[in-house]
Amino acid sequence: MRFSLFSSWLAVTAALVAAVPTFPHTQSTRDVESKYDYVIVGSGAGGGPLACRLAMAGYKTLLLEAGGDANGNVNVSVPGYQAVVTADPTLRWDIFVNHYKDQNRAKRDPKYVYEISSYQYHVGPNPPPGAKGLGILYPRGSMLGGSVNHNALIWIIPHKRDFDTIAILTGDDSWSASSMNKYLDKVYEWLPTMPTDPTILLRDLPLARHLVAGANAAGIDIPLLTPLAKLSQLLLLSPNSRVSPTRDATEGYFQVPLTMKFGTRTAVREFILSTVAAGHPLTVRTNTFVTKISFNTTGPKPRATGVEYMEGEYLYKASPLHRTNFGKKGSVQAKREVIIAGGTFNTPQLLKLSGIGPAPELQRFGIPVIKHLPGVGTNMMDRYEIPVNVKHEHDFSILDGCHFDLKPHDLCLKQWLENPYVLAARGAYASNGLASMMLKRSSFASTSDVDLSIFGGPLNFQGYFPGWHDFAVRDHKHFSWYSLKAHTRNRAGTVELRSSDPLDPPVINFNYFDTGTTEGGADKLDLGALVQAVRRSREALADYYKFPVLGGTSYTEEKPGPDVQSDEAIGQFIKDEAWGHHAACTCPIGPDSNPMAVLDSEFRVKGVDGLRVVDASIFPDIPGIFIQSAIFMASEKAADALIREARAADED
Repeated sequence: MRFSLFSSWLAVTAALVAAVPTFPHTQSTRDVESKYDYVIVGSGAGGGPLACRLAMAGYKTLLLEAGGDANGNVNVSVPGYQAVVTADPTLRWDIFVNHYKDQNRAKRDPKYVYEISSYQYHVGPNPPPGAKGLGILYPRGSMLGGSVNHNALIWIIPHKRDFDTIAILTGDDSWSASSMNKYLDKVYEWLPTMPTDPTILLRDLPLARHLVAGANAAGIDIPLLTPLAKLSQLLLLSPNSRVSPTRDATEGYFQVPLTMKFGTRTAVREFILSTVAAGHPLTVRTNTFVTKISFNTTGPKPRATGVEYMEGEYLYKASPLHRTNFGKKGSVQAKREVIIAGGTFNTPQLLKLSGIGPAPELQRFGIPVIKHLPGVGTNMMDRYEIPVNVKHEHDFSILDGCHFDLKPHDLCLKQWLENPYVLAARGAYASNGLASMMLKRSSFASTSDVDLSIFGGPLNFQGYFPGWHDFAVRDHKHFSWYSLKAHTRNRAGTVELRSSDPLDPPVINFNYFDTGTTEGGADKLDLGALVQAVRRSREALADYYKFPVLGGTSYTEEKPGPDVQSDEAIGQFIKDEAWGHHAACTCPIGPDSNPMAVLDSEFRVKGVDGLRVVDASIFPDIPGIFIQSAIFMASEKAADALIREARAADED
């Protein structure tokens, strides 16, 4: 398969649609003051809420975002465009990663990408002569609100053990699950969540038949003649119970909560917009790529004093629109602190470029060492995700008129734009395509908590590669169950500098399965859980045939395929084709006794003053099932800590 920069771009050129709230202003370099109380780098799940809270507390805050804003771009608002938005070249960074350092092994994945010329790709076997191997695509968002505008909107709150572990590790009880509850309350002050409107399933009974079958496979007794009545009851059940003491260990069948309001994606970006519009002292600078953290090294400890940046569009080489390395240079000072919230890949990259990280690596690139912290860019964790994809004889009617391209023939977009969110009137695009999920504890779980999320929808999603968004909806005949492994054990991933050029993406190695963490059979345990998940997905597909009352056609399994039956064969399929999209833990919080810990329990970078990290990289272990809720809560906690310290200092 070959893909050029624009050959599979479905979205942007047709659509400056008024469905998206607009950013009230952006500022050029000459309009921005040179000093703020706080300078925050990155406007996503970690940096965005933190900036809003600091400004709402009265502190002059500068929020720097490398990407632009999505003013008028409907891609960030339509839940059904969760794939399309990752294809929008104005809003994305294409990061290519290694699942395995051995490239011959990595190329067993049919999603492996080669570059055949600048930003033109070949995917899969038999590349043309001279093609350069890049690895596996890992989409990232580059826009106001970060990758929160790029995700699948799924909202699952963390397990209690996720936070209790940090409390035990650090001796800081403020991280305990009971203490962290108040930060979830604060998140809900600005974040709306709601499930897919279940009445939409009445438009497509064969699709509902698959969801009924999933519930049946999950062990729920579904009446053969009246299955929809039972399904409707199940779709009222949230996986986010805050009152059940056994919630984290409860298996079953649940709705899929989404970060949206009445069928429109709503999250961090909207919180930032409302904070600025309310007149709080928050200055937002988009298209501002931070290249270095500035330090004062004259005192007993280095102190972060600000950042240097380049101003311009699409400066990072991961942008498919990158064409120049030259941006207008500038700098800004922080009177109180600098907070880095660039994410799991870019935060360790920026720290290292600024002299914070493993000394041998920094010296190799001629970077003066400010503080030797060997843990920066190590300990990287992620989920494993794997599908079972089938193809039916006929289309799913729920997708009739859905073209996912914003052109006049896209009747589903017209329906989404013109109707209220009442009884599924906004149609298929008012959902991410996922209405329900199975939660299961595998036989290989490390705790009593569920460790598998299995969710299904009418897509042919097989993971990420250039053009994946087009491929997934090329026809409307596919249905897939997707299994996500929570609480993975592999912590062998690394983020290393490619060069001293801040515009070069780093080298990212996940070191999957037996090439990563193997102590105690960790790789085999994770793999065994996923094998069970594939088998449970196939049970759900088999149970589809138990409910002919709902109509529909027969199907053929395409992935893993009917010949892949033994545990060994399923395991090999998983090792070859699994992917992830919740990378975390590259600047982990930890006690002083751990030389690989990067942060203390108050998010402070060890060995320097005036510098903190607040994003997915902070966790010592990957939290929960879907990661954004844990990051939002950590962001609210960081705001609380910074405001408390600032007020105490002001009183002295």
